[in-house]
Amino acid sequence: MPSHSGPTDRAAQRRARHDGRPPSYGTDGETGSAASRFAESSLRLVLEVLDGRRSAVQLRRLATPPVFAAIETLARSAPPGHGLGPATLTKLGVELTGPNCAEVYGSYRRGPRVFAVAACVVLQRAGWQLTAFRVL
Repeated sequence: MPSHSGPTDRAAQRRARHDGRPPSYGTDGETGSAASRFAESSLRLVLEVLDGRRSAVQLRRLATPPVFAAIETLARSAPPGHGLGPATLTKLGVELTGPNCAEVYGSYRRGPRVFAVAACVVLQRAGWQLTAFRVL
């Protein structure tokens, strides 16, 4: 005898699959580790550009035009604590906010002082790109 799946059975199955919490994109998926790798390498590169150890041109493909222009301007001016020595990335956190987007936060050290950095990275057709950047 074929089983009959009525509307209440289907509703119970739908409720069982979702427990009311928002879906988490920031678990152990390929996207999360790719975003983390990109975030770490690009932020290290940004800090080297701000220190004058690298040319800003190397960031052109990694950042959107407005972010690239902002980093270029920061590199020409004196970024926070510039006189304390070279910047070293010390901590980094990445939280996926969607399937192709992540918020990045971290800290870097210049001499005895610690500063904060934040960014947003988005997966575009050509790869990951910095779409927002803030150094504090």
